[in-house]
Amino acid sequence: MEYALLIVFGIFTGITSSLFGFGGGFIVVPLIFHLVSGSKYSMQVAIATSVCVMMINSIVSIYRHNKNGQILWEYAFPMIYYIAVGTVFGAIIASKLESNIVRWLFVAYLTYVVFNCLYKKHFINQMKDLSRLTMWQSIYSGIFIGAIAAALGVGGSILTVPLMRKLGLAMKHAVALANPLSLPVAVVGSVAYAITGMMAHIHLGNFYIGFIYLPAVIIFATFGFIGIPIGVKLSGLIPDKIHAKMYVSLLLLSLLAMLFE
Repeated sequence: MEYALLIVFGIFTGITSSLFGFGGGFIVVPLIFHLVSGSKYSMQVAIATSVCVMMINSIVSIYRHNKNGQILWEYAFPMIYYIAVGTVFGAIIASKLESNIVRWLFVAYLTYVVFNCLYKKHFINQMKDLSRLTMWQSIYSGIFIGAIAAALGVGGSILTVPLMRKLGLAMKHAVALANPLSLPVAVVGSVAYAITGMMAHIHLGNFYIGFIYLPAVIIFATFGFIGIPIGVKLSGLIPDKIHAKMYVSLLLLSLLAMLFE
């Protein structure tokens, strides 16, 4: 039953990672948390597994979106470098906290993101004029995004997609950009959680590297290949306003999954 769930949600994660720019944190974290809930480190395992899956899905999604001309690379740099810096701090902080504390931080931040998306009119309705971040805005936004994403295992998309909408980008471009902007979080986070778990001499079993649960990573990544092309195609077909509403709805479902554990 466990592996059947991982297969189904692996395909779904592939679709959401390319359609909404996320699929690691908001799907993998709640699912893995439920599957390993008996462990003292269940939330750390869920987050570590999430960022590892995110790394693989992001690479495939970047290739697919770029092939379709949906990634506006000028909006990715230089913020992507500062996200990588923030990721290091976030992963270290999360590895030191109790699982339940990290869980409620995840719930609190997800609540804020959902409320903000519904409250800010520019998220549902695309802004008419495009704008760009200043250098200083790129620095502090990038570090903050990286730290939050790595600490909560949710990827940078919970902040980068709303940010890109605020700058006036269409949803198809905002979610496409979420993948390269999430990649440093995924790479640095995966390495950090593997190392911190091993350095803490935490032995969770033969199927783990540090806090990373390998069977889940392999299944999610394998079946994510099925879902990613579907999500990329849909992102270019769904009307912008409906796309934005679907994004918020999926966030709300993930919030409910974590609240009723």
